Amino acid sequence: MQNLIIMFLTSLLIIAPAQAEQSASQEEIEAKLKALEEEISSYKEMLDSTQGQKSEIEETLERNEKGINKLINEIDSIEKELDASRDKVTSLTGKQKELLTVKSEQQYYIEQQIRAAYEIGNQEYLKVLLNQEDPNEIARMLTYYDYFNQARSRQIESYNLTLLDLDRVTKALAEETIVLESQRSALDVQQTSLANVQKEKRTTLKALINQISTTGSELSKLEQDRGRLEQLLDKLQKSLANLEAPGSTQPFAGMRGKLVLPVAGRISHSFGNQRNQGKLKWHGIFIDAAEGESVYAVHYGRVVFSDWLRGFGLLMIISHGEGYMSLYGHNQALFRETGDWVSAGEVIAAVGDSGGQDKAGLYFEIRIDGKPNNPQNWCVAREQRAA
Repeated sequence: MQNLIIMFLTSLLIIAPAQAEQSASQEEIEAKLKALEEEISSYKEMLDSTQGQKSEIEETLERNEKGINKLINEIDSIEKELDASRDKVTSLTGKQKELLTVKSEQQYYIEQQIRAAYEIGNQEYLKVLLNQEDPNEIARMLTYYDYFNQARSRQIESYNLTLLDLDRVTKALAEETIVLESQRSALDVQQTSLANVQKEKRTTLKALINQISTTGSELSKLEQDRGRLEQLLDKLQKSLANLEAPGSTQPFAGMRGKLVLPVAGRISHSFGNQRNQGKLKWHGIFIDAAEGESVYAVHYGRVVFSDWLRGFGLLMIISHGEGYMSLYGHNQALFRETGDWVSAGEVIAAVGDSGGQDKAGLYFEIRIDGKPNNPQNWCVAREQRAA
């Protein structure tokens, strides 16, 4: 017995430091992630200030698109709360109907017992017993009255409990209905705000397109946008060297030709195609898709960038470890933040036209050690659009 106690205490001494070390390691990782997020945020601001001054129109566009992103996320959150409240109201309504049925049945049984007592007669209990001459009959009557009273007592007790239950459920239903109405009102307000910001964004986008065509600065803008992205990716690549690489049972390197494109749609611009009269080339692909459609992560990994970037709008970059990254640009909304882990097939964003695009769709890249690689060599088409 003493040996068993010693073994148990020894195991605790071994496990405790290991758990403490694991906890410390996790805290260290989170601290590094926070530092990475702050560093990239500062670096992005530096890129904006050094590579061409942002025009007032571009600043308005960024503000509009970040506002749309925030509102869509808030609406999504309210809709989830609404779904939960609707489920609760449905459940409570069902429970209320069930209790009303039980109440009705119990009332019926109590009425039957009262009627039976009346049919026995209005004689007092003691008088009925004294009128019996046969001892066996007296015993039978005693048992009968005892059973009858016990049954009536149980029925009345159950009935009272049902009434209490019904009162509780009715109050909860009334409270949940008020919550539901409040959520619906909040949703209406946010949807109205979203419609207003989207209208403002369309006006801003027209002004930006007109500015670019008037000044003939399209090539210059594309080059600056590309330069910002390349510098951001280079910075990420260096920073990720000090961060824990995502672990997976299926490393990205072995998934060539097995991944599924992040959204269903027609590829209107392929990797390597000429851009702007042949002066630039596409480093990724552009998939035409309806605004608001779900964007899916192509593989397991960690979000290392989730923000607005000039030229790419609401952009998400996921690190898959061992130098592999995937990029998702021009989104309408981003549903994951820097530091979040994502799984293959998880919804991470919604298709949009942010960053100055004149049509909805997704810009998608795959990078290996910072260098662009043809996504179509890695991914097969997604068969179905989001419901």
